[in-house]
Amino acid sequence: MAQQLLIDHFLFLEPYLRKTELTPAIKKLYEGTLRVLLVLLHDFSSFLAGYHLSFCNVIPENCVQLRNIILSANPKGMLPPDPFTPNLKIDLLPEISQSPTILSNVLGPIENLRGHLDAYLKDGQRRAFLSGLPALLYKDGTTEVDAPKVNSLVLYIGIHALARLQNNQISLSHTPEMDVLQKLMELDDRGRYICLNAIANQLRYPSSHTHYFSCVMLFLFSESKNVAVKEQATRVLLERLILNRPHPWGILITFIELIKNQRYGFWNYPFTRCASEIEKVFESVARSCMPPGSQRSTTVGGDE
Repeated sequence: MAQQLLIDHFLFLEPYLRKTELTPAIKKLYEGTLRVLLVLLHDFSSFLAGYHLSFCNVIPENCVQLRNIILSANPKGMLPPDPFTPNLKIDLLPEISQSPTILSNVLGPIENLRGHLDAYLKDGQRRAFLSGLPALLYKDGTTEVDAPKVNSLVLYIGIHALARLQNNQISLSHTPEMDVLQKLMELDDRGRYICLNAIANQLRYPSSHTHYFSCVMLFLFSESKNVAVKEQATRVLLERLILNRPHPWGILITFIELIKNQRYGFWNYPFTRCASEIEKVFESVARSCMPPGSQRSTTVGGDE
């Protein structure tokens, strides 16, 4: 009941928030909403964590702070390690092998394509499904990508991928699941942004999902031949970090890895220096992500 009431509340606010047309009354309501969410984050964190998919499905993409609060929720009693800890080994954390509790209905939004999706994920041979996938993600009668469908698809893909990795001990790439995620990167800028946000929504507290999708985000950045994918992936991560706290643990972990690990060559891309304002933002975030006393060989404009 509490979940449904909160969803109805978000649905009421959605058209105002999407257009950022806040009357004094709506602005007050929005401020109150943030306060209620912070109380829930403090006292009923497991509730927010369990229903994160349902809430993200009804919050507009531009409401990053609302989403950050929900995605920062941990199960009761969990205290994730400080992401700024030097030489933190994520894959050695005991929680990283545990699946998160998902209370939302994952299958609802993708019921119309689940049969074809399952068949493709089973053997990866039905290439026609992959080529026709983008059209299945559109809102009825439009060519606009439906965010709830993508959110559910991405989470469902991750659940399948983790089961496959656990059973077969195969690599992240060259799987039907990764083929689907890479196919999503072929959408237009708007559609790709929605897909990258759906991946970022799974970067939460330490769990098998956070670990997998952190690897996915870094893999898409590293392997994509399209610099627009790298730029949008960076945007999705950065716009969640330049706001006031709280910041989801998985977002911090992923961005720190991206800017510190030289294999990604993050600072070599021109979008990190496309404007002085952007440069200053990257520099500020990078400085806060680096442990005290570390070598700043990865500063903007450096040799890395």
